Amino acid sequence: MLVFHKEGSGPGRNPETTLFAQAQAGCPESLNALMVRHERLVHWVVHRQQLCGLAYEEAVQAGRHGLWRAILGYDTQRGVPFASYACVAIMKYVWAAVQSWGVRVRREVPWGVLVLYYYRVGPDPAGLREWEDIRQC
Repeated sequence: MLVFHKEGSGPGRNPETTLFAQAQAGCPESLNALMVRHERLVHWVVHRQQLCGLAYEEAVQAGRHGLWRAILGYDTQRGVPFASYACVAIMKYVWAAVQSWGVRVRREVPWGVLVLYYYRVGPDPAGLREWEDIRQC
């Protein structure tokens, strides 16, 4: 249940401060309210990233995870705007998703296709020695 306390309110107090405190204390309604309120920030960050083939929806989901972690870790007393704090967390999770996707894609390419591509391109003599070393290992 969302509760706004009157004793801490005033011209210098942000109403989101109470939401952050409640979300960090475990209130799912406050957490959901903050997630909905800052959803556009996730899309803004994902739109500005190089996704390297990762689907936009997957990147947004990773960004939402970053937003969730940012909400739980944000300290309102530091004086840093939440958007500045959350952008870094969102980017971190999006980059991790892109990297994970890249590793997954590389594992899906059959070894035989890589060998055919390697020989079709025309390897240099140093590359052939390296290839022989790899094959011997």
